[in-house]
Amino acid sequence: QAMVRSRSIQHLAFQEYSPSYPHKKGTVGYAGRPSGPAWYVSTIDNTQNHGPGSQQTRNPYEADSCFGTVVEGWEQIERIKTVPGSGFISDAKKHVLIKYTKIMVPDGKNGYQVWEEK
Repeated sequence: QAMVRSRSIQHLAFQEYSPSYPHKKGTVGYAGRPSGPAWYVSTIDNTQNHGPGSQQTRNPYEADSCFGTVVEGWEQIERIKTVPGSGFISDAKKHVLIKYTKIMVPDGKNGYQVWEEK
């Protein structure tokens, strides 16, 4: 799980989930209640862990929002998984710093290109 450290970034206004975008291996989802700004990459099929009804019993429809897919750099995710520890790691000395990410969108040719705002 990754946490964004910024005073300007807040959580999502509401949880939004679509069964068309389940938490399969390689997807990226928001964590927490309400969602964000923490996020995670599913390194396994997390449909049962983060899909509808997985986080609470009183609202069987609530689920984490899934907002992306890793399309490049999976080997880096595998490297992060080798860091000792599991679950939420509170020791800052064991945190992994992600210096940058790229938002990629379909290029219309069965590939992806870096998204640029115009």
